[in-house]
Amino acid sequence: MFNSTKKFKLAYGAYTLGFLVLAGLMYGIFILTGKSFIWQGDGLAQHYPILVRFYDWLHQGNLGGWSWNLGLDADKLTTFSYYVLGDPFSYLIAFFPKRHLEMGYNLLILVRLYFSGLAFMLFARQRAFKPSSRLIGTLAYTFTGFSLYVSIRHPFFLLQMILFPLLAYGIDHVYRGQSWLPLAGATGLALISNFYFAYVLALGSLVYALLRYGAVKATLTLKLRTLLARLLGAGGLGFLLGSILFIPSALAVVNSTRATTGFANGYWLYPFNYYLRLPNALVTTGNPMSFWVNLGVSGLTFLALVYTLRHFKRYLWLNLGLVVLGIGLLLPAVAAVMNGGTTPSQRWLLLGCLAFGLAVMTFCDHLGDLTQRDLLTLVLATVGLVVVVWAANGFILNNDTHDLVLYGFLFLTLGAILLSALFHWTVRQQMTLLVGILGLNLVANSYGYFSPNSGGASQQLVPRGVATKFQKDYYDGAQAYVKCQKGFARSSLSRQYYYANEAKTNLGMNLGTHDIMSYFSVQNGAVGDFSTALENSQFKMNKPINQADSRTAMSNLLGVKYLFARTNQRHLQALPYGYHPVKRNGKVLTYRDRPVHTFGNNYGTLILKSKYALPLAYLQTHQLSARQFARLNGVDRERALTTGALLDGATTAVPTTTYHSPARQLAYRVHPSDQTVIDSFDQLVTYRQQGNQLDPDLATTAQRALTQKNQDRSVSVHTDRHRLSQLIHQNRQILKQSRRQNRTGLKAVTSDIQAQPITYQLRLTQPQRTAKTELYLELDGIQAQRLSVRDKYHAKRNTEIFQNQAFTGIQRLNTLRSAIWRQSDGAYTVKATSFKNVTGYSQLGQTNLSDYQPKRKVLLNLGYSKAPRRKVTVSFQGVQGLTFKSAKLIAVPFGSAYARQMTQLKRQNLQQLRVNNGVVTGTSRSPQATILTTSMPYSAGWHLTVDGKTTPVKRVNVGFVGAQLPAGTHRIRLTYHTPGFRLGVGLTVVGLIVTGLVGAYQFSNRRRED
Repeated sequence: MFNSTKKFKLAYGAYTLGFLVLAGLMYGIFILTGKSFIWQGDGLAQHYPILVRFYDWLHQGNLGGWSWNLGLDADKLTTFSYYVLGDPFSYLIAFFPKRHLEMGYNLLILVRLYFSGLAFMLFARQRAFKPSSRLIGTLAYTFTGFSLYVSIRHPFFLLQMILFPLLAYGIDHVYRGQSWLPLAGATGLALISNFYFAYVLALGSLVYALLRYGAVKATLTLKLRTLLARLLGAGGLGFLLGSILFIPSALAVVNSTRATTGFANGYWLYPFNYYLRLPNALVTTGNPMSFWVNLGVSGLTFLALVYTLRHFKRYLWLNLGLVVLGIGLLLPAVAAVMNGGTTPSQRWLLLGCLAFGLAVMTFCDHLGDLTQRDLLTLVLATVGLVVVVWAANGFILNNDTHDLVLYGFLFLTLGAILLSALFHWTVRQQMTLLVGILGLNLVANSYGYFSPNSGGASQQLVPRGVATKFQKDYYDGAQAYVKCQKGFARSSLSRQYYYANEAKTNLGMNLGTHDIMSYFSVQNGAVGDFSTALENSQFKMNKPINQADSRTAMSNLLGVKYLFARTNQRHLQALPYGYHPVKRNGKVLTYRDRPVHTFGNNYGTLILKSKYALPLAYLQTHQLSARQFARLNGVDRERALTTGALLDGATTAVPTTTYHSPARQLAYRVHPSDQTVIDSFDQLVTYRQQGNQLDPDLATTAQRALTQKNQDRSVSVHTDRHRLSQLIHQNRQILKQSRRQNRTGLKAVTSDIQAQPITYQLRLTQPQRTAKTELYLELDGIQAQRLSVRDKYHAKRNTEIFQNQAFTGIQRLNTLRSAIWRQSDGAYTVKATSFKNVTGYSQLGQTNLSDYQPKRKVLLNLGYSKAPRRKVTVSFQGVQGLTFKSAKLIAVPFGSAYARQMTQLKRQNLQQLRVNNGVVTGTSRSPQATILTTSMPYSAGWHLTVDGKTTPVKRVNVGFVGAQLPAGTHRIRLTYHTPGFRLGVGLTVVGLIVTGLVGAYQFSNRRRED
């Protein structure tokens, strides 16, 4: 017993020491780079502000119910269960001072990483591996490429690296005839931690259980029926234990914006360049790989995999698992199934880290008895990998220098193994050398992500202290004014208040301004329904509202009373109608810029206030016809919702109004711009004189007179005139065809023969009709033509001809390589520019794993203006061209009629309105039956009482809470309870009772046996 305890302490002590040394060398580089572990993308937009919000809730002792600060309001539990509520390590943040939350964020990452190794050591102890093999296997598992990557991208993903070994440990425990409670506990933790993790881990555990059964069935003492009963019992008890969070979360996911994601993004096979990049991703880190492929195994791990696969029958069940991993790596359908039937994300490959660790321990156990054939296989596999990478690169090794370092470690590891076999080193000598090489290899792997000299990931990390400052100074302190105003009101950012709003959509939730923007993995599906019904061009599954595209009526419907704008946007930026600067003592109230390194906008802030933003709850005296509403476009739908409420299930008690559209469809003519298209020899001369550039803003030659008097050979157009004539003619034909296609409206936009997109002007025939209107561009039936390999190749060739440059054989080959390696995934952007306004939309590519949805119809808000607008300029980037079934310019008047209408609606507000956590109260007064209309996102968790009597809650205006109210004066009370939470609590209590009873029974049995 004493020796066992001593070995136990030594093993964990050795791991702890190894972890501290390696983690210090790996993450110590952040001291030199001045970076935190917070990623500029989701780290700054989601993980850090969510941790700040969670910290406040912890200290308030209020983790459940409804929050009015999560975008358009949301359920706390179901929104944050994906991130922090089910992560036991997140609760440790409560012990940090608030001024040091950023440090806490960083330290908790290292704690999770450490515990992932502890979990693997616990799992490995059940196997008959040598202690030194277990140590090496644990270090290889802890610092795998996946762990290193997610530690700075999505830190809570490290939970899976902890949970999967615990689940495997529990399964092994059952197979050995021991207690099934560890498996039940691990299952409960998985279900609590995150619904997505639970799904992936459940499938992974099922595969592990089948493979492990095949490996140990000959030695089992229990009958199959008994084993199944215990496994199912553990799973059932784990479900009960985890129900407190799992059931509410699962219900939320089913009713979220994610429920409509297409299977595998439409892929049957991955793009060809994916397969070309894959071999190099096996032992390197820092290279961009799509579909979340993050392998980056050590050289020792690669050799271990080769060894186990060579002895296929001896390690049959482990190898079958590796084969399943390999097949899944190649097929999008497998990744989509593992991702809940949605996008083909390869995050599930983390499950392979356990198999990799097993392979390492197996290999290390047999280092002393490697045969000549084993050694030859290792050599051939190593050389073969480099040859495959060389071939996939197009028969060149133009890899990043860091890749060569990692391949060097692979050969160094191989060399150490060969030398140890040649000179018959002792096992201790072998293992000592391999531990040293492995440690250096793992540190080098980490630098692929962490070092600015190696990978791009480090460049995307936030400098230390910046996240804390940016969270505080997000509005330059202007939130102080909004927070001290009476009543409940929402806010938003003006368009381009920050030039990259996509990355910062959650910072406002911690400043008390009720910012409508939000960026969460689980968003209320009702909010998404509203946004898509109104054709909000900014809609994404993770960001359903964003800034409501700065649309006047939509913003008013959502109760956006305040807009934060840059001080230089006044008089220069088109803003929604009715929003005017807040003044103090007759002067516009401005807040001086509080510069934030990297992220500030370099301007101060002013606040715009609207007189027409609707209250959170009001009474509509008319209802809309669902049939008429369905026939309207997005512009008319938002205006229609200001004239009457759209009730889910019509009522005869409230009169139905017929909506009459004030919108005007405007006539225009399309003019493709030939300014940047080489369609004549004069244009070609200008192109060469201006440094091979027609855009005057980008021209590199300013001294035109000098180039005209001293024309060099590059300006001469007599050389190769025949080919130049052909290319110029092709550009002329493209412009001619474009004019013909767009005679009756914008039908197609395209690129010239250099694959440079052509800009188009939509010139209004009656510009005066746009005065005092909000102007929209509606694009319908959108189809994109991707840039093919052929398109890119010919574009490069044509550019070389225009520039009078030789297109040599090696240039042709390199162009072809580049085109194949950078195949288009269909991503593109469209920009529409009008008077004092720039807007547009982005179509995410098919490789996007979070928000990919093909856009067939888009409604772009070109802004409100009192002055007429004469033209709209449309440009695009990223594809060869776009076609449209129709492109309409729609002008929507705003003026006194709209002002009277909205003022009247505001008078019909719910009086004495009080908003407090998950309770909203007020008084309705009306001489006729009305429809209670709110901008509170609809959820089955809302319950309504009218004068103390329960009244059905209905969905109103597509996505919000509403109800039918009788005439007279009534006391209204809306309360919120998370759907499924009470059931989940009850089941978890039952699970705890069952666990106690089973534990007591098993304990008494053991005592009797002893």
